[in-house]
Amino acid sequence: MPDQGISVTPETLRASAAAADTISQDLEKPIATAKRDIEAAGTALKAWHVGPDMERVGHDWGMALDELRKRIGGGAESSAARLRHTADGHQDNEDVTARSFRGR
Repeated sequence: MPDQGISVTPETLRASAAAADTISQDLEKPIATAKRDIEAAGTALKAWHVGPDMERVGHDWGMALDELRKRIGGGAESSAARLRHTADGHQDNEDVTARSFRGR
């Protein structure tokens, strides 16, 4: 079977980056709410054996989910930033290639 290759435009990469940023922003409040609620439940049940465990789970999962959110979008090392960087490199390559053909 012949190789069909992959063709992705810089615009598609930038649109994907924007979507990743939006997802990251959309997750911020639900993650903060879930973390706050589970920690509050743990505090309310502190006298019970399960209370401290709930607080710890809320803290650990809250940190993990917040880190995931940051990796999706918003930061310099996020997937969104990497998609934009790839789009810029793709566009630069296309521009250099086009200029090299025009010059001959």
